[in-house]
Amino acid sequence: MLYLIDSSAVLNDFGFEFRPEHKYITTPLIINEFRDMRSRNLMENALQQGLLSIGDPKKETINYVEDTVAEKGFTRLSRPDLSLIALALDLKKQAREFLLVTDDFSIQNFCSVLEIPFQDAIRGKIEKEISFSLECTACKKTLEMSSKARKCPVCGSNLKRKRLEE
Repeated sequence: MLYLIDSSAVLNDFGFEFRPEHKYITTPLIINEFRDMRSRNLMENALQQGLLSIGDPKKETINYVEDTVAEKGFTRLSRPDLSLIALALDLKKQAREFLLVTDDFSIQNFCSVLEIPFQDAIRGKIEKEISFSLECTACKKTLEMSSKARKCPVCGSNLKRKRLEE
């Protein structure tokens, strides 16, 4: 099995190990998140043993993920998170069988939206998918997250992001 590894999988699970019967892949931006000695050594050893490889997502896939994130309102995803999701989409387009391993609920939620297979490391999986809309702070008019509006088209008040649970 091929596992696409997020830093949260390794950082949260002190018993995490790279097993020789599996292959692992991650992005350079995720590798840069490993700063403590334990996780850094784990990564370096896995790279040296050929258990872990580093993959760069395609630029057009990163652009697609960035656009979709903005459209759907997932503001808590970092650049490394976006690179990981983009690499997952590249693997999916290649019809590769893989699992993205993360304890980050924002990544899990976005993977659910994009139908990317994922599993948790130790914290558990999200219970339900969450999406977002824009809502007027005064008249409560609701707009799609993809709207470019900064002010309410009805009353001119400010808009705020609103969490919607499905």
